[in-house]
Amino acid sequence: MKKTLALLLALCMMLAAVPVMAEEDVSGTWYLVMLGMTAGTFDLRADGTCTLELAMDDPTNVEGTWTLDGEKVSITVEGNSLPLTYDGTSLQLDAEGIAALGLDSSLGAGMDMSMISSMIQLSREPGKITVKEFSDYQDSSTLPEGKTEEDMQAIQMEMMATVMSMMGSLDTGSSSAPSADGPAPELTVVEDNFYVREGFSQPEGVYLAKVQNDNADPIYISEVSLILQDKDGNEIGKGEYLSNSGSRYLEPGEATFLCITADVNDGAEVADHAANLTCSPITYQTADLSMEVSDAQLRVEEGYSTNYYTAATVTNTTDAPLSRLNVVSAVRSADGKLLDLTTSGLYQNELAAGSTITLVDSLDSRAVTYCTENNLTPDQVEAFAWVETY
Repeated sequence: MKKTLALLLALCMMLAAVPVMAEEDVSGTWYLVMLGMTAGTFDLRADGTCTLELAMDDPTNVEGTWTLDGEKVSITVEGNSLPLTYDGTSLQLDAEGIAALGLDSSLGAGMDMSMISSMIQLSREPGKITVKEFSDYQDSSTLPEGKTEEDMQAIQMEMMATVMSMMGSLDTGSSSAPSADGPAPELTVVEDNFYVREGFSQPEGVYLAKVQNDNADPIYISEVSLILQDKDGNEIGKGEYLSNSGSRYLEPGEATFLCITADVNDGAEVADHAANLTCSPITYQTADLSMEVSDAQLRVEEGYSTNYYTAATVTNTTDAPLSRLNVVSAVRSADGKLLDLTTSGLYQNELAAGSTITLVDSLDSRAVTYCTENNLTPDQVEAFAWVETY
């Protein structure tokens, strides 16, 4: 993923002075948003000049110019000219623009040009975070101001889904790729559970599932949704991203856990729900590396209140150090119902070859409260471990 982001950032650098044209006044501040992140801001001036400030580690102001000739727009930044097509409301990066950037061979002959515009946009509204904030989180786990760990996980999942959609559109020429004419892969839901609990500000529906790849080829969990319904079947809440999960890459026979949450509309009462899970074939050579968990257990700490922790032990059986090790643990009640997921990882830290580590995380306080109110006791733990290889 880092290589993909680097390529897209290079593209953004060239597109940074490109305004989204409109029939009305386009002057003022615009945000260059890539994969939901603000990559830069610029001031578009009516005299054909603009100033860009890149949202990188070292903010840089770049001066540029732009001209419009019929449907063709030419953007010049630091001596580099980029041709685009103007459709009356927006600027499109076409094959000519790709060639001008020298990316025509890098992106591949099978690349759908529309994918680029879906990942890169110019908006009056900033992205959810900046590129620098994302970089700081990746490098040192520093949370952006006002963002929680759950927020960052959701943002990363959305970014990954977009990148995977792009990669899936490439013509890789791989002989092992599933046929486009074959049946679409499906996820097997091994077990699941749904309940409603009090959230931080309002009630929320929680869907938890253990899913497995029973297809003949590797897959990627690309899209999910949870729709909450009242007794009349009306939609009263919707969630469209994983609030927590294990690896979304699954080799044949591999399983993982996932969780989707959705806030309940004010004053509504949940009577039913619908969970939708979509997976895509992996047509490129990348996937997470599955690791074996030798011991998974539930730890209970009694005090002013009862706290529950999951603990999972993983050993690096390879001959090289591993970074970005992750563990997802599913907690079940005594009667086997899924209650909550925890995730923990090493991020940029490494687990030396032959070394063993136990990763510990606490149950969400909302899940603990739900258990207390419904006379349920967390009792069982099952865990999966993996190493992110992008």
